[in-house]
Amino acid sequence: MKISMLLFACIFASTANAGLITSSSDSSLSGTTVIDFESQTIGSSSSYTIGDVTFSNAGTGALEIANYTTGGVYGTSGLELSTSAALGSFNIDFSTSVSAFGMIWGAADGYWNMNIFDDSNTLLESLFVPAQTSPYIGFIGANTTNISRVEFVGQYADWVKIDDFSYVTKSTTSVPEPTSIALLGLALAGLGFSRKKAKAIQAH
Repeated sequence: MKISMLLFACIFASTANAGLITSSSDSSLSGTTVIDFESQTIGSSSSYTIGDVTFSNAGTGALEIANYTTGGVYGTSGLELSTSAALGSFNIDFSTSVSAFGMIWGAADGYWNMNIFDDSNTLLESLFVPAQTSPYIGFIGANTTNISRVEFVGQYADWVKIDDFSYVTKSTTSVPEPTSIALLGLALAGLGFSRKKAKAIQAH
């Protein structure tokens, strides 16, 4: 029973909560693939698939590839992805799970909820993205294991301008966390002790 509880603790400890990223220099974004939208054509669509990432509206409205001067600069340059016609909600889907993502997040003057799902469409975390203040230029993202889809829901029919979208494909090699390793060691030690105790009882 005690061994089972320790093994359960090991598994539980290896499950990390999603963390909000607010800087492009965040260490979890090391080795990112960057989508700068420069190869896209100006226009609007319900979705855009660029490499391993699909950006789509979450209902009515549309997304727009626009020049950064459309509606103000807000930290972007060249071409950008605007959600101005998506009525305050949109989705980002990854064809291959990622461990972190981030983007220039401009023009958002209301708060947003960032709902993160794994490849089984299980909600991993809901993160709160606070409203920006003038000049409405920021950077947001998140890091955790097995991110497959992200849903953004605005406080109201707010819109954002996205640029330099970065993501890190999830490693196929799982590296246990130090806490998990320590707990696993305790579990194995407990298993060895219980076997020795059982043998001692049998000897008597």
